[in-house]
Amino acid sequence: MMKKALLATTLVMGLAAFTGASARADSAAPPVGAPPPPPECGGMHHGPGGHILRLDGIKLTAEQKKKIKAVFDANRPEDPKAGMEQARALQEQIRTVLTTPGPVDQAKLQGLEQQISALHTQRALHMLQVEAQIHDILTSQQLQQIAGQPEHPPACSSKVPLPPKPAQSGKPE
Repeated sequence: MMKKALLATTLVMGLAAFTGASARADSAAPPVGAPPPPPECGGMHHGPGGHILRLDGIKLTAEQKKKIKAVFDANRPEDPKAGMEQARALQEQIRTVLTTPGPVDQAKLQGLEQQISALHTQRALHMLQVEAQIHDILTSQQLQQIAGQPEHPPACSSKVPLPPKPAQSGKPE
């Protein structure tokens, strides 16, 4: 009987110590060099990599699925990291300009920013062309269904803060 009580106490104390350490580890800052936590709701919806024509909940025929897959396959970049690496190199050049002692070379900064903007514009235009190709595969009924969808997926809608209501003073404005 004594052994059972001692064993039960040891198990309870060990479990309590483990859950306490686990809770402290969960609330601690992530280790240096750890990747950032994933963005809530999947990040940007219409920004880089976002799709305006969200197909979730839309019933597609097998033929439509095949055509849409072909569109994505045909438009997949040869080196998906190339654009990011190019933008990162331009950002690093901007950092170098801004951290170099002496007057800042405004012309160089402006030129680097224009290059970054051109990369983003090129990517956005390409994504719009892909969306246009998908549009042409969908029926008018499917397009109406997509038009009726909320701008953000339901999981995100509840997390998007609503703008504060203006205070009513009782006086007509």
